[in-house]
Amino acid sequence: MSVKVICGAMVVLVWSCTPAPTPFDEAAAIERGRGIAGATFQQLSARLQAAMASEGPSGALQYCSVAALPLVDSLSAAQGVRIKRTSDRIRAPHDAPDADEQRRLNEVLTLLAKGTAPQDIPPQAVVLVDSVAYYQPILIAMPTCLKCHGAAGSDVDSLTMAAIRKGYPQDAAMGYRVGDFRGLWSIRWKR
Repeated sequence: MSVKVICGAMVVLVWSCTPAPTPFDEAAAIERGRGIAGATFQQLSARLQAAMASEGPSGALQYCSVAALPLVDSLSAAQGVRIKRTSDRIRAPHDAPDADEQRRLNEVLTLLAKGTAPQDIPPQAVVLVDSVAYYQPILIAMPTCLKCHGAAGSDVDSLTMAAIRKGYPQDAAMGYRVGDFRGLWSIRWKR
């Protein structure tokens, strides 16, 4: 028997022993991602509102800069996923989009430029190399959001502006109005 035949037989044997990839269930992935994004938003929102009530907008900003990322990381670990918020207009450098997130952001921005209302942009689940990525639009949902993300001078007070300038010198996450597209939830898990 030749070496080519033996090697060919070994390749076929190894290939036939490799499990077939699990088919992608987009609806189930969207449901899972939506649940994780919703639970994460509830946790962040409750803590942010408490900080806003006790310390005002600059206290809420301080909460975001110190405690929001560790909270999201702990929720990620508990769910066995990676949870991130990203945007085309970031505040914190760790929120910068990776290449796949940038692709989805570009798609959303194109939809918005063509006149699609932000609330009509659906979530998306896609297969990456070895994972599933879930993207869900984040909207400026209420006037309270404008205290840190609205217009300087009218929505954002001077104390909060000073804290933003100090903590986030490259900030681009202001000038929004209620209902605007703010960014994306980006949630990934192993396939």
